[in-house]
Amino acid sequence: MSTDKTLARIDRTLAKLSKQQDALCEEVVGLRARLDALAEGRPAAPPVQEVIAFLDQFRAGESLGELSLGAWIDVCQVECVRGGLRTVQQREGFHARLLAERIKELGGNPSFELPDAIQDTLMQDAGSTEKSDAAKLLAFVERFSSADEALAPIDEMVAKLDADPETQSLLKTIRQDECSTIEFFQEACALLNPS
Repeated sequence: MSTDKTLARIDRTLAKLSKQQDALCEEVVGLRARLDALAEGRPAAPPVQEVIAFLDQFRAGESLGELSLGAWIDVCQVECVRGGLRTVQQREGFHARLLAERIKELGGNPSFELPDAIQDTLMQDAGSTEKSDAAKLLAFVERFSSADEALAPIDEMVAKLDADPETQSLLKTIRQDECSTIEFFQEACALLNPS
């Protein structure tokens, strides 16, 4: 084997070992921070990969929300509902973009996609001309009757992020928007589905 090939192989091996060492150091730093937090009686920050995974799944849901609301808007028959849906759609898309940016800032790459079956079902339901706007609103409200219950996963992550105030504030303000969305759906549902 030539000296150049041997040196190239050694360089590749050293580069691989360096990456592995960096990953181990990052893991040790994370474990140290978690142990320090526990010793001080404060909640341990979740590993950055856990935060990225949460943000990425949330981003995928918001992105699908933007698309499905567009399908609903296209077939919506009630003007006041259509106006509210447009606002909600814009917020969902904006949230997806904000979350994608934060994932990148944390060293991740937005890649999570909801299963095709979920996407297909949601798009078909939202774009259905056989279901009335009243029925679609009722289905949403029945699925997300309580804002606190629907937003509990966000609250749980926010509670863990004292060591990452930027992501914590991002999620808190998105949560406020989500409360407004749920309130809109509840009010529109009550208007179109009087008791």
